[in-house]
This record gives sequence, C-alpha cells and structure tokens, in this order.
Amino acid sequence: MTLRVLTSLLFTLAGVVGLPTAAHGRERGGAVRISTEPGLFPDFAPGVRNYVTRCGADGRVRVAVAASRRVRVSVDGEPARTGSFSATVSVTAGQGFHVRVADPRRRVMRYFMRCLPLDFPAFTAKRSRRPQAQWYIVAPFFPTSFGPAPAGTSLKYVGIFDTNGVPVWWYRAATQALDAKLLSNGNIAWLQFNPGGLGEGSAEEHRLDGSTVRTLSTAGSGTDSHEIQLLRNGNYLLARYYVRSGVDLTGCGGPPDGSIEDNELQEVSPGGSVVWSWNASHHIPVSEVTQRWRFECSDHRPADVYHFNSAEADGRGLVLSFRHLDAVVRINRHTGAIDWKLGGTPRPESLRPIRDPELAAGGFAGQHDARVLRDGTLTVHDNGTFASRPPRAVRYRIDRRAKTATLLEDVRDAAAPTSICCGSARRLAGGNWVTAWGSQPFVSELTPAGNPVFRLTFTQNLFSYRAEPLPFGRLSAATLRRAMESRYPRSRAHAAG
Repeated sequence: MTLRVLTSLLFTLAGVVGLPTAAHGRERGGAVRISTEPGLFPDFAPGVRNYVTRCGADGRVRVAVAASRRVRVSVDGEPARTGSFSATVSVTAGQGFHVRVADPRRRVMRYFMRCLPLDFPAFTAKRSRRPQAQWYIVAPFFPTSFGPAPAGTSLKYVGIFDTNGVPVWWYRAATQALDAKLLSNGNIAWLQFNPGGLGEGSAEEHRLDGSTVRTLSTAGSGTDSHEIQLLRNGNYLLARYYVRSGVDLTGCGGPPDGSIEDNELQEVSPGGSVVWSWNASHHIPVSEVTQRWRFECSDHRPADVYHFNSAEADGRGLVLSFRHLDAVVRINRHTGAIDWKLGGTPRPESLRPIRDPELAAGGFAGQHDARVLRDGTLTVHDNGTFASRPPRAVRYRIDRRAKTATLLEDVRDAAAPTSICCGSARRLAGGNWVTAWGSQPFVSELTPAGNPVFRLTFTQNLFSYRAEPLPFGRLSAATLRRAMESRYPRSRAHAAG
C-alpha cells in the first residue's frame, strides 16, 4: 500500500477538523487532520488535547497528518512539516508523545498522546454538556462473586479520566483497588480490595509519580476496604471487620449465642498508632438491623449485621453509613454516642424525614457514601437495594433541634434502574452530581434536573465502587503528564518540546 493510499485511508477514518478557534482565529484553510494506527481515542478534534491509543505488539504508533500549506506540524519533536505525511513513533505502555501544530501566525497547540496498556479495562465515554468537574478518579473492578473476570483485562488499575473520557493518569496496583481518591496533601490513596471480607488488607498512599508514601492498616486483623480519610490533623480514618462471639442475635432473628462481623472505626497516625476507636456493637443493638437484611442474622456465620461503608468528619463528630441498618448516623467523637440517625429502624435520636416520601415510607435501602457539604447539608447515594426502586442521589438539610431531615434534591439517572451494591454520589459546587451508580458499569455527571452531562462506561461490566470528581483548578493536566513521564520516561530527545 502506498503512503498516499495509507494516509488517505487514515484521514477518511479520522475525519477533517479545523484547528482550534482560540489558536487560529478564522484563518481559511487552517485545517489539520491527524489519525493513528492503532487508532486514537477519542477521534482527533481541535478542542481535545489528550488522547490514548492501545499500543501494538511492535511498540510503534503510526501517525498520519494532513495540514494546509500554511500550517506546520511536528510529530514527537521531529522537524515541523506541512502537507500530507506520516511518522512512526516508538513507544511502550505508559509512554507518551505530542503533536505540535503551529498556525500561520506562529500560534501553537500541543496534542498529547499516550500509549494505553493492552490490559487496561475497555471503556467508552459520551459528553453531552459542559461538565463542572475537571477530572474523575475511578478504580474499575469486578467482584469475584459476580463470576469470572474478563479475560485479558487487569482489575488493578486506578485511573484519572478527563471530561472527554481519556485516562490521562493511571497506576497499576498490586491488588484490586477500592475507594481511590486524591488526598488533601496531593497524594493519591486507595484501599486493597479483599474479596473475602475478613482478612488482611491495607490502605496505600502514593505520590502521583507512583512512589509509595506509606501503607496503613488497622490495629488487629480485617482492615476494611470501604473507606480511608485523611483528617485535618494529619491522621487517617480507617475501619476494620472483626469477629465478635457470644452475641445474642434473637433481636434480628438469629441464635441466642451467635457471632457477628463487628465494625470498628480507628483514627490512625501516619506511623500506624491508633489514637481513637469506636465500635458499632457498643452503641447499636442488633435489633436495628432492618427486615430486608435480617437474613444476615439467621443465615450467616458470622453475621454481617452492620456493614459499615463510609465515614465523614463533621466537626467534632463523624457521619457514618451502615448498609445493613439502612441508615446514616452521626456519632460524637468524644462520647461515642449517636447524635442523630437518618433512616432505618427508629430510635430516640432518629430524625423525621420531610418532603421525602421514599424515606418516610421505606427508608434508605442499602445506601452508601454519606457526605457532609460545606453548607452542612448531607448527601447520600441511596441504592434502592431490594426496594423495587432505582438508585438516587439525595441531599438533606439536617435540623438537630427540630430533629428533622428535609429533602432538598433527589437526582436519578434513567440508565440506572437498579443498584445491588456499592456506589457514590458527589454534588459539585456548581450543582451538578457525579455518581457511580453502584453495580451499574458507568459513572455519570448529571445536572440537578437529572440531564446527562458526561458518562464513562466500562464495557465489560466492570464498575467503580466510587467515583471522585475533582473540580477545576485542583489538579493540572501538566502535573498529571509530568507524573506519567517520570514513571514511563523516554529519551531526552523525544521528551523535548
């Protein structure tokens, strides 16, 4: 096949696009077309700066360019050219290169292309409106209880995706990761997923360049894989499961002398010392397990009666979510007492729901990810598990004096009819919501009215336990690129430009 035929074919696949208006104004004929083999994701477009391509076995990416005679294009730092030409770039997984485009007025746009590993989970993305998030942090995984994992796909990646669905940063962990997030110190952290529930795990904290800062575990066995929080004092909030025997489970339909998987929250210093702890069984009787989860008491040994899944600092207290209580509670860190409870089996501290018929009639159903916003309102991902209703992202105004919780928002995604487990719901300052819809294989950003803004879909039925959105200005693209380049360096000549 001749070069002319090859480039013509590649251009046909890529389409014709103009250079960015911001860089090239209304210059007639200022057009460039770029395509690659293997192909780019997404297709080349003037306003899109970041791209990935699946690296072939030969470690080469073939780039085809067609530029008008007044536009000059440089591929991977090579001398700029105009017209139609092709270039071959030698890269391995993780490495990147750039294409530099200069218009007649010598204004320059750089496009960054990176080699995506072949075992990185398959995904698609669709952007419908302008997002309010700049990045989305996800950790796609596939629980072993769902069946065999997709062949040829690693379940160990943590990724930071941009609003075009491009993974600009990623890290391949040693084990499956859950609850990946950017910490306030600029490092990224996640928890090792332990499919057995009870067992040894740990939290990992890494710099963006991949170097390990520390690993953290709770005192005692069974570090829980649901939550890690960096507190303002520099300590970390973790949880653990552990077996407690000799528990009377008749209050939830179990035996008088049973065993449970108790939950303990721990504040752990950077050096691993426990400076504070709180046990669920000391403050919540098993009779508060709701009817839909009572099979845990009667059928399972040990019984997972509480199933902690999130913790959030709230002044001098903590807001905790317990899936098998169908409830969110706030505890007093000093006394350990429960200040209020929303959802689940009523107790003296329970809040009365206002304007929320779902909560008033049936309560939460396997909810996750209870968070407190700066204005003091509470957000929750309400899964609707076993409740014959779809999941929703909800927000409440809490009035402790009146003992009420007033529903302010109820946002749903029509593409998410059910949510068996997991999930997160994060409200952005501009009002949009970024939600991982539990066991659904996608993450979406929605307007307050529920209109789609952005959707990232994992095409092999993988899903991300949570999705953390990062607002604009928190983390720059240049920072992410430098971090990737430090882990996947190329020669100085190719890194220039």
